[in-house]
Amino acid sequence: MKHFDDIQDDEIRIIGRQEVIRKPLFKRWWFWTAVAAMCLLTVLILVFLLYNSKQTADTPKDTASTNVAVAPTIVTAEPAYVMMRDTVINDVPLRLLTPVNAIPELLIGMPDTMDQSLILCFQAADIRADNHDIVGAFIFKGELLSRGVAKKGFCSIIGGKIQLGMAESTPLFEEAIDKEGYFFRQYPLVYNGQMVDNKPKNKALRHALCELNGQIVTVSSLDKESFHDFAQAVADLGVQNAIALTGGASYGFLRNGKHLSDSDSLTSLESWSNLQYFEEYKNLNFIVWKSSAQ
Repeated sequence: MKHFDDIQDDEIRIIGRQEVIRKPLFKRWWFWTAVAAMCLLTVLILVFLLYNSKQTADTPKDTASTNVAVAPTIVTAEPAYVMMRDTVINDVPLRLLTPVNAIPELLIGMPDTMDQSLILCFQAADIRADNHDIVGAFIFKGELLSRGVAKKGFCSIIGGKIQLGMAESTPLFEEAIDKEGYFFRQYPLVYNGQMVDNKPKNKALRHALCELNGQIVTVSSLDKESFHDFAQAVADLGVQNAIALTGGASYGFLRNGKHLSDSDSLTSLESWSNLQYFEEYKNLNFIVWKSSAQ
């Protein structure tokens, strides 16, 4: 048989159908390429979803949502007036005043008690005894009158809305300038429902500007109290955020009547007979609420 003549002595020839040996999938290059592509696509989808979720969570609903309480002014069809409520917390007698249908703003100089549109008035930022300057940052109708962060509590009034907070810096400072608003600093008393302790340990009549159940109210002690006891009582009252207002020999008043014609309804919150005090402190400033009716 001639077709076998080419076989050498040391060779073996297999005669029959040739079989194709297929490699398993996991040994093929295109299989792992496809797997890698699917993994990469999965990772990209997860990163996209997480990024969108974080962007949504980080988008503030207000310019200072992390450290500021925004409380709307109560506006009704009724004339401007002040609601009063007395209570006792931790043996500390307190008086709560809530302005209704009134717009808050700051005032430099002694308020005009004959202006019947003014229904509530408290001293706001403290004054230095040595140079009579305002303590801490103070903005009046967009004008920066004083700088400093001696006290971390702050109040901004922008567009008729009071915003309270506690921070060394806040975008509300620049916003108050840009929008011709108001801004001042004071001791923080309550932050996110927790009492904040302060260094002064003396006892005096105390006042606070507070956010309580979504409303802005003032809370005053009817007896002389330490900062600690007063702040704790305000926190236990259920206040979410609060800063101090000038206490001690400060001046303020409220108009009790529900009608602006009740001119005899003015009640002084403090005894302040020494008018020379006003002459010496030219930077006396107040937070006032005025009737929204013009």
